[in-house]
Amino acid sequence: MPICDIPDTMLAWPLFGAGIENLGVDGKPVRWTTPRPAPDQILVRSDAVGLCYSDVKVIRQGSAHPRLYNRDLSCHPVVQGHEVTMTVVEVGEAWRDRFQPGQRLALQADIYYRGLNLAYGYVFVGGLAQYSLLGPAALDGDEGCYAITVPEGMGYAEVALTEPWACVEAAYTPRRRLHVKKDGVLWIIGGPRPSTESRRLDSLGARHLPSAGQLDQATSQHSPAWGYRLGETLCCGLPRKIVATGVPQSLIDQFSWPPVEVHDGILPDRFADFAAAEAPGGFDDVIVLDPTPEILDALPPVLATGAVVNLVGERPLGRPVRVDAGRVHYDYVVYVGTRGPDIGASYGEAANRAEIRPGGAAWVIGGGGPMGRMHLQRMLEMQDGPRRILVSESNLVRNPELKADFGPLAAERGIELAVLNPRQMPPDAYAAAVAGFRGAAGFDDIVVIVANVSAIESAMPHLAPDGMLQIFGGLARGTLAQLDLSNVYLGRSQITGSAGSTIRDQGAVLDKVFTARLSTAAAVAAIGGIDAAGDGMQGLMDGRFPGKMVIYPQVESFPLTALADLRSAAPTVYDLLGPRGAWTREAEAEFLRLFAGHVYE
Repeated sequence: MPICDIPDTMLAWPLFGAGIENLGVDGKPVRWTTPRPAPDQILVRSDAVGLCYSDVKVIRQGSAHPRLYNRDLSCHPVVQGHEVTMTVVEVGEAWRDRFQPGQRLALQADIYYRGLNLAYGYVFVGGLAQYSLLGPAALDGDEGCYAITVPEGMGYAEVALTEPWACVEAAYTPRRRLHVKKDGVLWIIGGPRPSTESRRLDSLGARHLPSAGQLDQATSQHSPAWGYRLGETLCCGLPRKIVATGVPQSLIDQFSWPPVEVHDGILPDRFADFAAAEAPGGFDDVIVLDPTPEILDALPPVLATGAVVNLVGERPLGRPVRVDAGRVHYDYVVYVGTRGPDIGASYGEAANRAEIRPGGAAWVIGGGGPMGRMHLQRMLEMQDGPRRILVSESNLVRNPELKADFGPLAAERGIELAVLNPRQMPPDAYAAAVAGFRGAAGFDDIVVIVANVSAIESAMPHLAPDGMLQIFGGLARGTLAQLDLSNVYLGRSQITGSAGSTIRDQGAVLDKVFTARLSTAAAVAAIGGIDAAGDGMQGLMDGRFPGKMVIYPQVESFPLTALADLRSAAPTVYDLLGPRGAWTREAEAEFLRLFAGHVYE
């Protein structure tokens, strides 16, 4: 039985095509028939929805967005809202042993079902509809149940915002492999170009095993050292296939199983064809000995999802090379390295970290927006976090807000916090200010929040040895950045990225919120009813608010309102705000009592 009378109709914000003008009808939500659950579905009520810049990408791209699979939005519009908390209102027969009306849920929006990403708010109707259905994909998907039960007493907004906060937590949770992929394909590439004789042997599919003398003689004049060895760490993995190009026989002989397939004479302009023949899904691990710019330029198209690129050498590259920043972000491609001679030293726990370096220097690029503020808040609240933090933000309004909102916390924790605006400084002065703050050592951690290639490129020279560059901004796959990767192997720094989160990540954030170790609601900057969602999306595009905008779908009419403006718009709600005007459970309860009491009574 439902927990309340289910209305015959509901309000929703369908997107009928690319462009904000195609959101809703005449800038307003539409009224649809409220769905009812089939036996294998449950009906949920949307209680709070955080607006996300990922929603803006969908609005701008329309059916071209990769998660929509070229769907015709004019006939099958998408309803967004993946940062959501919901309440079960009606349960189909198949789920009555697991779900009950009144049960509160958070949702991990990255739903995988039968190998496909069927994300909530993309493929499925999202939280910007007052009611929606969850079926087998969400309730019994590839990774289990994506609907997470919420403990009693938690606020709606703070639960909805566990989704973006889970993405932030996931950025500092180990994701990369620490060993060569089991059953994967490993390619070892020697940096020197093959000899003329070797090139004459070149043909795809040709397998030859030149003698150690032949190969070493052909390459020794080009390489600073050929005393490479596997090392114990590298041997922990067991790839199903190993191929080698331009590699000394002395290293090949160290592999016991599987037999190494030698393909010499594969020049960079042949890499794509070679990968198509030897690793159709891309190479899982690529080890480059004595890297050259030409080799690294040719690697991005031949890498598998989750590929580890391991650079081993002692000579600087001399120029920047091509790195697919979008694949680092979305596909978890990582670049690691070492000087050698142990080519496996780049793997293992000792050489790889995911967390911010304790006591180090961190730089957050684009730290004034909602996600950047979350990263900054996390750094400031860490038990053993960085001691110096630089935030760069080009929005003229957000800079003073950053100082006002986070300056007292930084001072309380004894952390040096600086905020720079590159738009307010000549380029040389800005670069000098960044260099002056970082000091001679460089930044231990650089987190790039903005989806901007030039920001990534300008950050790389400031990375310290053993530093980590995190690409968090959602650049499209195929977006190439020009980066000098010499520091990756000469200084053992890392290039990594993060996108999305998992059920476990979101569950961990929920636990932190429930136990008062994290305040996700501190990110709320403005609230509104479902009629304000269109204005909220435009606000995201304009960068109107420094923090998150939260929509309450069961409130049918309330304009998008900054928390400070609640003093006049809803004074009894304003009176219940927390320190520094923060959103609280008490303020939320009063807001819903005033404007949606018939639903929550």
